[in-house]
Amino acid sequence: MQGQCKFCGQASEGVAFEKWVKPTFMDFDKLQGGEIVCDACLFFFEEASPELAERMGKEKPQRMRNYSHFIVNGEWTPLSKGNKAQMRELLLSDPFPELAAIADSGQKHIVFRATRNAAGSKAGWVQLEEQKLYLIPDELRGLLVPVEGLYEEFSKGEIESGDYAGYRILKFGMDRWLELENQIKAMRGKPIFSLALFLAQRSDDGKSGNQEQGGGLAESNLEGNTSGLQEPLSDDDMDAVRESSPKRGVHKQSGKIHQPTLFET
Repeated sequence: MQGQCKFCGQASEGVAFEKWVKPTFMDFDKLQGGEIVCDACLFFFEEASPELAERMGKEKPQRMRNYSHFIVNGEWTPLSKGNKAQMRELLLSDPFPELAAIADSGQKHIVFRATRNAAGSKAGWVQLEEQKLYLIPDELRGLLVPVEGLYEEFSKGEIESGDYAGYRILKFGMDRWLELENQIKAMRGKPIFSLALFLAQRSDDGKSGNQEQGGGLAESNLEGNTSGLQEPLSDDDMDAVRESSPKRGVHKQSGKIHQPTLFET
C-alpha cells in the first residue's frame, strides 16, 4: 500500500504499520507521522536476510540488527564489528556516507534511528548504537591519534574510564601518558569519544577489535570460531587480584587507580 513511512517519513510503498508492529515494540517516541512501514525500512528490520548472509559470507540468513550498515553513493555496505578498519575508512572518506549506523551490542535495531545525510556531504550524522552525533571527519581523525597512542598499552576500558593500571603507566612512560591523556580527557564522555574508542585499533595487532574490554557482545563474525580458545591471556586480563571485598567484585577492586587527578598541576 501507498503512504507515509512512520520511520523515515518518506512517501512510498510498504505495509500497514498496525499489521507489522509487534507488542514488544517500544520506540513509539521515535516514530514520525504516517501509516506504513516502507519497503526500504522493512529491509533493515529483517531478522533472517539471505541477501545479508551472502554479503557477509554466511551460510544461514542473518539478522540485520547484528551488523553495522553504511550507504555511500547509494551503495549498501554491511559490516561486522571485525571490520572497524573499513568503518573508519568510510567515515573519514569523501563523500560522507548517506547512512552510517554502527551496531555495538548487536541486539537493537538502529538503522531506523539514524538520520540520513545528503549525498555528496563532507560531514554528517552517525548513529552509534543509541547515540547520535554530527561528525566532522577531521575531528575524528585528530582524536584517533591520542586514543590509539594510549591503546598501544592500555585497555579500552581504562581509556574510557580514566582509571589506569599504575604499572602500565610506568611501562608506557609517565611523560607520554600525561601528554596523550591531557589531549583526550576533555572529550571523555562525549559521543565522538565513544566513536573514536570503538574504532581504535592497535597497529601491530590486526585482531585488536576482537580483544576489547567493556564493549558489547561477541562479534557475530566469530560464530563457530574456536581458535581463540587456546590463545594466551593478554596484559589486559592480568591486573593484580586484591583481597576480596563484600562490596566489590574481583575486577572492581583497587588494582586500577584514577591517575589524572594525581598528576595534574
